Amino acid sequence: MLGLVLGGGAAKGYAHIGVLKVLEEEGIKPDIIIGASMGALIGGFYAAGFNSKELEQICMKIDKKKKKWLFKLHISKKGFVDGRNIIKYLKPYLGTKKIEELPIKFVAVATDIEHHSEIIINKGDLIQAIRSAISIPVVFMPHNYAGRVLIDGGFVNPLPITIAQKFGAKKIIAVNVLRKIDYKQCEMSSAPPTHKTYNIKKVFIEIFDYITSRLIDYQLMYLKDGILININTKGISLSHFEKAREAINRGYDQAQKYRKDLKRLVN
Repeated sequence: MLGLVLGGGAAKGYAHIGVLKVLEEEGIKPDIIIGASMGALIGGFYAAGFNSKELEQICMKIDKKKKKWLFKLHISKKGFVDGRNIIKYLKPYLGTKKIEELPIKFVAVATDIEHHSEIIINKGDLIQAIRSAISIPVVFMPHNYAGRVLIDGGFVNPLPITIAQKFGAKKIIAVNVLRKIDYKQCEMSSAPPTHKTYNIKKVFIEIFDYITSRLIDYQLMYLKDGILININTKGISLSHFEKAREAINRGYDQAQKYRKDLKRLVN
């Protein structure tokens, strides 16, 4: 069984579409798709039968005006975005599709903040699964689904390789669009000042990158028979949802160098 693991990354996750285009050109069809955060959204559409070209067309419709509507702010202690408009946007495409009826097996990853659990969603309403999986803490209000309070699964497992294995994937293609950091352990000493300034947003992004990079390293320890496709999305921020074209092209261009490895894996 061939598993395709699409990692989290918010707007950076558009790059997954470019990778999917390369897989299509190579005639590679996954038996199961596991998605975290934005990877769950792209993976859910793909599992439902949308090809890379159709996905690109859908994402290209999101300009700055549409982004503002999708992420309409609401004053709440739970978060800034309630996600209702995102569900409205998904509805015409995904309707009432059930995960267990999709052409390709699909799993979305979320986190239950009440029961401290990683939640594997492999059945039920597809839109509800996607909405649960993309609930970035603080930004999105937690999503109440099936009696659970769910947030973005990418904050616990940004590249869910072990879940692909849990569902029987023997060969795995894992796609990471997040920044990888080479950690160094150093004794405290003086360092020359860089004179950089760090506001709240920059600090959040740095912490996010540190945490997800470590979590990805942990998952990669279990990638035995598979390929990791790293896409450099530098310059595309987590919130650049109006940059679909650039991210998709980045994913396609960089995935080219993995063609031989992909052929070797599936053959």
